Amino acid sequence: MTNPRADLSETYREMSDEELQERWIGGHLTEIAMEVARAELLRRGMQVPEISTRENDDAASASEETVTFVTVARSLSPWDLDILRARLAGDGISSFVVDDNINRMNSLWSVAVGGARLLVPQQQAEQAKEIIAYVKSGRLAWRDGDDVG
Repeated sequence: MTNPRADLSETYREMSDEELQERWIGGHLTEIAMEVARAELLRRGMQVPEISTRENDDAASASEETVTFVTVARSLSPWDLDILRARLAGDGISSFVVDDNINRMNSLWSVAVGGARLLVPQQQAEQAKEIIAYVKSGRLAWRDGDDVG
């Protein structure tokens, strides 16, 4: 069994001053990692910098945008959602299918997990629902005699 403190100590010892400071300032270290990093900074005679927070990091918070995804369709047949996803992509709406692999691996679990889901960004949900309704209405179906070439 390895010692996490010893492993972290060795990792931080091999880092340059800039790398170690960036790691510290990022604010994503565990408690043990913070203790080891603080000890390494002090061993090098460096001042322990302030950890970045969202309030202190105006530039990062201004450029970051949270995207919320919503379910616009469900199906027990994941390939149906793949077709809808392709149609939405053709209309410029980014989307993805989740829980499709578990349904493909064991179709008996489809009902238990609620089938696969098609997710789109919340801002595009209404437009996506309109397109899906249009597809499901059959207005996009090929008819006998349609020229497909």
